[in-house]
Amino acid sequence: MSSTLDRPALGEERGFWGAAMAVLRKDLLAEWHTRERLSTMVFFVLLTLLVFNFSFELGGAALHQIGPGVLWSAFVFASLFGLHHTFAAEQENNCLDALLAAPVSRGAVYLGKMAGNLLFLLVVELLALPFFALFFNLSLEAYLLPLLGVFALGAGCLSAVGTLFAALCSNLRLRELLLPLLLLPMVAPVIISCVGTTAMIFQERNPEEYFPYLRILGVYWVLFSALSLILFDHVVEE
Repeated sequence: MSSTLDRPALGEERGFWGAAMAVLRKDLLAEWHTRERLSTMVFFVLLTLLVFNFSFELGGAALHQIGPGVLWSAFVFASLFGLHHTFAAEQENNCLDALLAAPVSRGAVYLGKMAGNLLFLLVVELLALPFFALFFNLSLEAYLLPLLGVFALGAGCLSAVGTLFAALCSNLRLRELLLPLLLLPMVAPVIISCVGTTAMIFQERNPEEYFPYLRILGVYWVLFSALSLILFDHVVEE
């Protein structure tokens, strides 16, 4: 009879992608039971859109001028709520130490967490878009496909950088304050590109004019995902 020591370790059984999917599945199941993260993010976005709806007349030309800023301000600050909860569950009873001690690549842990943040933010964006159109009298037929592309790239960039900084701040006492202070300067190019592209889409500009912004977002997502995979191991060791 073979010894239990002869059995492959969890990391060997699952592999890198299997471990990442296991982390993602754990976060999705936890959110399904509590609905704490999504409900907070959706409520914040809808409240922001509602406040701006009563504060400004955002129809017509004004929509093209400040509408994209309103939309992405809501998304960025809602993402901060979600990122704050990225490692919150693992803080109890030193569960984060147990997760990091598992025989899997820590890059897989980062990738699973990032994928969860990406999915949550995409869900929030998709839920907010009909309300944005309703509040501000916007017809989405002509804008839907390009907007979905910008939403996906913007959410990917925010998730890639935000997951790393959420891990960096997870053990700090003032993490609720430090996370936005550290993250917002890093994602400033993302916010500028997303707002600029969204404004061009609302103005029905030629797609060739906003493709440079999309390339910036794509390169940013790939670059910072790779850097975060490399740095995540060192960040969680601190």
